Amino acid sequence: MVANSSIMRLGLIAGNRLLPIILSRKIKEKNKDCEVVAVCFKGETLSSISKYVDKAYWIKVGELAQIRQIMKKEKLSEWIMAGQINPMRIFKRRNWDRELLALVEKTEDFRPHTIFFEIISYLEKEGIKFLDSTLYLEDYMSQEGVMNGLPLDREQAKDIEFGVKVACRYVDLDVGQTLVVKRGGVVALESLEGTNATILRGARLAGRGSTVLKFSKTNQDLRFDVPVVGISTLKLLKRVGASACVLEQGKVIILEKPKFLSLSKKWKIPIVGREKLPL
Repeated sequence: MVANSSIMRLGLIAGNRLLPIILSRKIKEKNKDCEVVAVCFKGETLSSISKYVDKAYWIKVGELAQIRQIMKKEKLSEWIMAGQINPMRIFKRRNWDRELLALVEKTEDFRPHTIFFEIISYLEKEGIKFLDSTLYLEDYMSQEGVMNGLPLDREQAKDIEFGVKVACRYVDLDVGQTLVVKRGGVVALESLEGTNATILRGARLAGRGSTVLKFSKTNQDLRFDVPVVGISTLKLLKRVGASACVLEQGKVIILEKPKFLSLSKKWKIPIVGREKLPL
């Protein structure tokens, strides 16, 4: 996929951690004249995002009317969502405005994917188009095979094969994207707590030597829901003594990818890209 270099103004819905910043930088690299307007969330978006965008609006999570009004004011029809919003906010519902509450009041499915899909569909009825969030991030995607060149021993290979089979079924339940296995057993499955908390839980249960896998579900909506790993997760893998990390090929963003692969090689943690198995 090739980014559209003709876009001169682009909107960004900026969630937490580094992904919105990396995306902003890549947009500017591919089209230095592109003006990036960001909607940022207090308590989620990194304050340093302001250095990488041309204009930043700061609102509370849950102020849907504010987002719609900003989009209307800026007269921007194309937007990209990047970065997670803590999924626990779906249950706490602090600062949710009437517009958002009215949007979701009829749904009984409060999985993050469902809520974000409803929000995007609502805004698209206003004439907004949301772009694939990997559009400018091809260089950061996971690749096939052992990405850092480390050899796999027999036990690692066995756990990887077992884990991939389980992960390909588990992720389609749309509960979480991370799985921890060890010696042919499932140690931990992700729920709302997130990747790092799942890895920690797996380490408490099984100790060192587990394999961590991160996959996307079939028909993942890449407009707002792309699996991501970064240096913080890698440091955690080292801390708990993970045996290997498996990422779905072409579907997981690796933040600071060269550094990530270099450190993982130094720490002897194979980073493996694998395709999803047909069910």
